[in-house]
Amino acid sequence: MNHKLANSKKVIVFLVDGMRPDGLESAQTPFLDQVPLRGAFTYNARSVMPTTTLPCITSLFFSCPPKVHGITGNEWTSLARPIPSLFDFIHQQNLPVASFYNWEPLRDLSRPGSLAVSYFLEDVLDDEGQVDRELSTLAAAWLQSHEWAFSFVYLQNTDKVGHLHGWMSPQYLGAISNADRCIRQVCSVIPEETIVIITSDHGGHEKTHHSDMKEDITIPLMIYGPGIVGGHELAGEVSIIDIAPTATALLGLETPQSWMGRNLAL
Repeated sequence: MNHKLANSKKVIVFLVDGMRPDGLESAQTPFLDQVPLRGAFTYNARSVMPTTTLPCITSLFFSCPPKVHGITGNEWTSLARPIPSLFDFIHQQNLPVASFYNWEPLRDLSRPGSLAVSYFLEDVLDDEGQVDRELSTLAAAWLQSHEWAFSFVYLQNTDKVGHLHGWMSPQYLGAISNADRCIRQVCSVIPEETIVIITSDHGGHEKTHHSDMKEDITIPLMIYGPGIVGGHELAGEVSIIDIAPTATALLGLETPQSWMGRNLAL
């Protein structure tokens, strides 16, 4: 169903699982290389402890660390306290929300009824990143043919390749290059008024993560689109929990009082 929006602003968040900033800088990424020139960026943002996928992404969507929301492993449990997720809050403003992902535990980031569309593709380990590309093709097709206000696109293969071959291995850098092509494919068809946020959940070292080492906890964060000054390096401490309040502010919405992050677009 198409939605007619009074608010034409749009925000899309791409999350490349396990993408280290120096991995991004070392890989062949012609699209992402241009993003810092077009918007605001930092290669020194911080994730949360534990640097495990579900706690990190939960922290992004609920704008608080694991010690507050209570998710400390890769199995979903009830939140420690009632906090609205980014998906649910935007839906409550009568704006359509979309999610595209290839790791099934992310289904619990929203309450039933909050998503206009939810595409899940089961991922399989392949060094070529085929499932990431299939998911991006699905996202591009839906986003260019429907009305939406906020969308989330999650690409898992980079993390899987890191665990198999090692972070900063040639295969890992190739997975980042594949993610670059996926993000470019989606961004080539979304409306010009869309503000794009690109980040990761955590980094990694050797064939693992889950520590507070710099290689694990440091992530890139980039924002571009209408109203975002190009070539602007984000100053001060930047955290994954800042993404939700930034997204809602860019949509012209108030920030829930229970969120702990800050608006990076000020």
